Amino acid sequence: KPPERRAPSSRGSKGNRMAALMAQEADEEEEGDKEFYTQEFWAEDEEDGDFADADDEAAHDSFDSDFGDSTESSDDDDGDEKPKKEKIARKKSVYKDPKAKKK
Repeated sequence: KPPERRAPSSRGSKGNRMAALMAQEADEEEEGDKEFYTQEFWAEDEEDGDFADADDEAAHDSFDSDFGDSTESSDDDDGDEKPKKEKIARKKSVYKDPKAKKK
């Protein structure tokens, strides 16, 4: 016989400890993120010689000359015609009873 199921307690304070721990964890995580991303390593450099933003404004969109070409070959005379499938002779895998063959 399975044990009886009890109704959950109707305590007014149930879950308060877990909620407090989760809030504390969220605060610590937020504080850790703030501490990490405010390091000098992540600060913007005033003069960054490796990166120049001025070229982005003057740039224009371009693409390869063959970008618009179709990927299909143009050897076919009629585009509506579907390629014909060649019939391939396949061995039929059908069970044959050896006793029935001896008659």
